[in-house]
Amino acid sequence: MKKLYTLLFFSLFIFSASSQTNYCDNFDSYTNLNIPIAESSVNWNTWGELMTGANPSLDDAFMTNNQSYSGSNSLFIDEMSTPIPDIVLLFDTLSVYSLGWKNNTAFNTIQSYDSMPGSFAGNWGALPSTPYTTGTFEYSHMMFIPVGKTGYFNFQAENVPGIEWALEVNLDANGGITMSNTGGASFNCSYPGTGVWFEIKFHIDLTNNVWEVLIDGVSQGVFSNPINRIASLDLYPNANSAYYIDDVCYNYDTTQIILPNLDLALSNINSISGLASQNRDVLVDVINLGLTTITSFDIDFDYNGNLISENVTGVNIPMLSSYSVAFTSPIVLVGGSNTATATISNVNGLGPDNVPSNDASSTQISAVEPTPNKLVVGEEATGTWCGWCPRGAVALNWLEKDYYGYFQGIAVHNGDPMTDTDYDAGMAVGGYPSGYVNRGMEVDPSDFELEFMQKITSPISATFSGLAVATGNIIDVEISATATSVINGNWTFACALVEDSVTGTGGTWYQSNSYAGGAVGSLIDVDGTDWSTLPNWVPDVQMIYRHVARGIQPSFNGGTLPQSSYSVGDVFTQNFQFTVDPSWDISQMHVVGMLINNGQIDNAVSLPVSIATTDKNIISDIDFNIYPNPTNSTTTLFLNLSSEKEVSVSIMSIDGKIIAKGNYGRMYGSHSLTFDVANLSEGIYIVEAVIGQDVIIKKFIKD
Repeated sequence: MKKLYTLLFFSLFIFSASSQTNYCDNFDSYTNLNIPIAESSVNWNTWGELMTGANPSLDDAFMTNNQSYSGSNSLFIDEMSTPIPDIVLLFDTLSVYSLGWKNNTAFNTIQSYDSMPGSFAGNWGALPSTPYTTGTFEYSHMMFIPVGKTGYFNFQAENVPGIEWALEVNLDANGGITMSNTGGASFNCSYPGTGVWFEIKFHIDLTNNVWEVLIDGVSQGVFSNPINRIASLDLYPNANSAYYIDDVCYNYDTTQIILPNLDLALSNINSISGLASQNRDVLVDVINLGLTTITSFDIDFDYNGNLISENVTGVNIPMLSSYSVAFTSPIVLVGGSNTATATISNVNGLGPDNVPSNDASSTQISAVEPTPNKLVVGEEATGTWCGWCPRGAVALNWLEKDYYGYFQGIAVHNGDPMTDTDYDAGMAVGGYPSGYVNRGMEVDPSDFELEFMQKITSPISATFSGLAVATGNIIDVEISATATSVINGNWTFACALVEDSVTGTGGTWYQSNSYAGGAVGSLIDVDGTDWSTLPNWVPDVQMIYRHVARGIQPSFNGGTLPQSSYSVGDVFTQNFQFTVDPSWDISQMHVVGMLINNGQIDNAVSLPVSIATTDKNIISDIDFNIYPNPTNSTTTLFLNLSSEKEVSVSIMSIDGKIIAKGNYGRMYGSHSLTFDVANLSEGIYIVEAVIGQDVIIKKFIKD
């Protein structure tokens, strides 16, 4: 997010007696690149060196001349390095404090201060000035992330590493930055992307707890940090991380800043992305950087020439507190990258505040143009015994909500009562949870969205229509495919049976939960449930399993097509039959047909299972659709009946609880039934229409 105002630190200052500490390193003074940084510099250490006194060669990092922003050298941090580097820069330049690994001096110095601070000055001659808790601190470095890789670094809050993380900074491979800590700090912004050098800088007013982030000199926003102190930098590679660091600089000034009387600033525009034509909600954070409590303000959001506004009244935002504005109206995404600007006005009914330069903020919103009629399939390997597998369930839930109609999740269980042996064997994953998106490379469910965004734009070779009808415990499926490009070679077709809202009783239905207790952070589900607040084993009565794979026909790899080749416009039909266990709920089932090319899914279709009582084809004379979907206010059911039938419609929550029900008597021809869903919570809901002797199940999403 780019800010349209100059640095917040150009404010009023209290000029009292002050001192400064500063340091810069562009890595060009080190002539022998065979000696890593912690063994070359008195200012750089390794994590193990400071924690245990270990030789830094166990987690040191090498400099390189393969990339640099200035001069010849840079520091390279790579998860594939041996050893894996973990480099610490202490924000203190006292000579007795930054001596490197000479006779364990750095380790002894830090550990002595941590355990016996009263004796530190006598033993070592001076106290370290870190961690900094007041004054102003500035840190910056140049960074280069190779294409396809990610970046990570953090700030430590205490002199001894590992006690508390002041801020963790994750840079993904698509230009997104997420900052957080265990205290609840959360901030999102963007960077220019992989394959180019860029500067990331932090201006931190520790006295007033105002943290500002800048990319290439442009402010990305401000936030307050619950862990408002800083002692060191830690450079470490997370999964898939590789990056170069150059021109590292920091400066600490004891000068303290005072705040203006009235100043409400744009803090953050929550990240917005998706597919062209989708609706997205807008959430904007503001922060009170003035002395006066904020009670009202106006805020506009301009995207692609369309303006939405909110008049915020009756609030109480004290000094240095934040407030989130959720706009009532959504925006409709436009393909490509487009600028959106949020603007504050009329603060406390007084017009402009004392610092109008920070009243506007802009961000780039990127939306992908999906391939028409394309459905992407994500198959996740999971099990009730797997403590990390809630991550996969949550990923599938969010993807269904955010990309309904474009993404189909399937949870393939292992070692629990929901296991389908054939489907489970076909997954052949290296660990849990993991899986495949359109049967590409194996990835963690946290990367499913990234894979989805790449695959939703690829061309398709066929479109589909079809029907799945249950008679007794038999489900008959007929799917017709129309070729949109030439099909020949190693093509197959598979059909999966999937059930939602699955429950059971007994210990094997308890879900293991490694997120319990919150030690590894929160895991927020689509309905707001935080898995960190649930027990280590979530009881069966609390568990509702979704997207459960009940079977796949004729096999995981699919069966050959009726012919070896098809031209554009050719139509072929695939038929499948499933036998349903009596304990399964057919009303919660759908089938997923998958056209597979050399082992990877080209395109797919999801069809609800309808229940026939007298004739398999009884629903052929019923046209039943829901629009709009997703919706945030009303949704309309469109019926077209070729013969007169009794009609009743129920709206249910995803766990099967009836929210509303209407009996409409006998109907014939075209009808539209509108439901007000504005007061429903965000999430996925089920529409069950009983039409004559048929039951038709549809889903819709409340945004």
